[in-house]
Amino acid sequence: MAGPWEKYQQQGGAPALADGPWAKYAQQPATPDAPAVAPQPDVGGGGINGIVRTLARGALGVGAYADEADAGLNAILAPVIDPLLPDSFQKLPEDSLSGRYEHALRIQRGQDQQFDENHPVASPLLKIAGGVASAGGLINKAPAVADFVLGNGGANVPTRILATMGAGAGTGAVQGFGEGEGGVGPRAGEALKEGVIGGLMSGAMMPLATGFNWGTSKLAKALMGERNDVLSNLSSGAREYLTGQLADPERVAQYGKSLGELGDQAVLADVSPEWFGVARGAAARPGTRDIVVNPLKDRAASANARLGADIRQSLGPDPIPSQVSSGIDDSLAQVSKAYGPAFESRTPFDFSPIAGDLDRQITTLRGDPQKALQRVRGMLNDFGKDEVTTDPAVAFQTRQAIDGMLATEKDPKVISALADARQMIDDGLTQSVPRIKEIDAQFAELKRQQEALGQGRPILNNEATAMRPAELDQALSRGALPQGMQVGPSAVPTRMQQGALGEIYRAAGTKANDTTALRNIVRGEGDWNREKLGMLFGQDNADRALKAIDRETIFGDTANRVERGSDTSVTNGFSNFLNDVSRSQELPNDVTLTGLALKGTKGLVKALLEGNAEANASKFANELGALSVAKGADRDKLVEALLVRGKQNVIDKQRMALISSLMKGGAQAATPMVSHAVFGQ
Repeated sequence: MAGPWEKYQQQGGAPALADGPWAKYAQQPATPDAPAVAPQPDVGGGGINGIVRTLARGALGVGAYADEADAGLNAILAPVIDPLLPDSFQKLPEDSLSGRYEHALRIQRGQDQQFDENHPVASPLLKIAGGVASAGGLINKAPAVADFVLGNGGANVPTRILATMGAGAGTGAVQGFGEGEGGVGPRAGEALKEGVIGGLMSGAMMPLATGFNWGTSKLAKALMGERNDVLSNLSSGAREYLTGQLADPERVAQYGKSLGELGDQAVLADVSPEWFGVARGAAARPGTRDIVVNPLKDRAASANARLGADIRQSLGPDPIPSQVSSGIDDSLAQVSKAYGPAFESRTPFDFSPIAGDLDRQITTLRGDPQKALQRVRGMLNDFGKDEVTTDPAVAFQTRQAIDGMLATEKDPKVISALADARQMIDDGLTQSVPRIKEIDAQFAELKRQQEALGQGRPILNNEATAMRPAELDQALSRGALPQGMQVGPSAVPTRMQQGALGEIYRAAGTKANDTTALRNIVRGEGDWNREKLGMLFGQDNADRALKAIDRETIFGDTANRVERGSDTSVTNGFSNFLNDVSRSQELPNDVTLTGLALKGTKGLVKALLEGNAEANASKFANELGALSVAKGADRDKLVEALLVRGKQNVIDKQRMALISSLMKGGAQAATPMVSHAVFGQ
């Protein structure tokens, strides 16, 4: 509607100004002592302003209050605007806000009345257009409010008619109260009258709107062909439940995306709470339990093989750490055999300086370090003699003995003393035995690999001693560097990878039936394990493996929850639907047919009705329960059918709402005629 800053229309030959709420200033002022002069013929009698005002008056529910809102705005702004206007303009001179408001309201309603009289055909059509436009806005922006206002609720035609009558009555009452004049009492009377008329007319129009919508749907199907999809062969009750409750296009599209991420084995019960409720509700019925539970059990039985294949594809085959360790031992044995030929070309070496150094340390050391060096010093003598050996073979065996002592020693002082002694002996061997350092390098590399294999096994544990990602990164970087005379990178990172991968396969093999435990072992809590797996295998490979584990966790969780019968809150919707279907159909007490007069015959008929209701419930549970656990191509066809039917439902709903708004707008436009005919007004 036109705002308070529209151009004004002056009287008596003054320039004509555009229609608007401020056109009232062209009229003679109304004061408490002098009643308002009726508006001049041209004021509000046509033009864009009159059209806009009439469209606004047709808005569902609130249109009747447009004149009051405009009058209120004018009354508030008048003290500011009026002093700026020439005296020839009509003003709102009242001192009180209420006085100015009543004055402005008389002008507003005078304009509306004059437009209706001047345009008896256009005015009702514009009001209908306003109702349709407001209904369309509600449908797009607030569909739930639109359903309430337009009465688009109810599960069948009778309940929809009642809902529409209630909505029509409510809208009429709101409109009537707004259009009424005077105090609360007269307005309440007008609201009651318009509510009754609105309810009756909406109820009368609803079957026509339903029939028109049905006709347009049939025409669309005739032009496009009957829908033939996976839902076509279902019973009508099951199909209506699906399309009415489980075919929201946005949700179905999201479920389809989630199913695609989980793979062919995923079912709707895995990704949709509503479909899980269907699966659980069907499984709760003894006659249909196997239809739902058995497919989930079969899927769970193949979890181990399925998960193993995914891990193999993402991370590689199972290394079987025990076999890797055995292979390293075999290699160590082969390297050890190379020492023999190397010592055949050894030369005598004077180890007495080394022995003298040990003797000096022994005289000053005390405790375990002293005892350890005394043992080493004795080993450097020729057997049975008190003479330091010159044979490198004896020194080599002494070095080997020191390695054995270091393997079990915990005292850092003893370790330091033994390490110094070993280094001195090793230097002597390097000078006396050609190629020994080459063999030592091979042997040391294999020992590092064996140690790394053991370090890899607990990489993913979640204990307090768990290796941090930064620590693993450092270990991998340091482990890859060659040592001694080794040429090329070390295999230490590979052995750590094999140790970790072996643990993943072990967990998958022993915990596949407890996917939550498997997930806790491999993924752990937080993001550490994901980061560490990325370091070992590459992040993309790690993520694929973790997604496979997450997928099996979802599958296992669905099977367990359905079979256990938990989550009653998500089950209630479908269970209530089945209960409604299976509820016995009571025969009325006033049945007087001769055949039902006999108690036994009446009981038989009731039993037949109950049996039929229970059979219907079982049929629905069978049909929908099977769909809730459908996999692969069958599942994809179901999702596609739901998506298509859901989108069609939205179109049908919007079409029905539009028809309803047209009917309701027509009813509102006809209300004055009905009021005159019924009440003589």
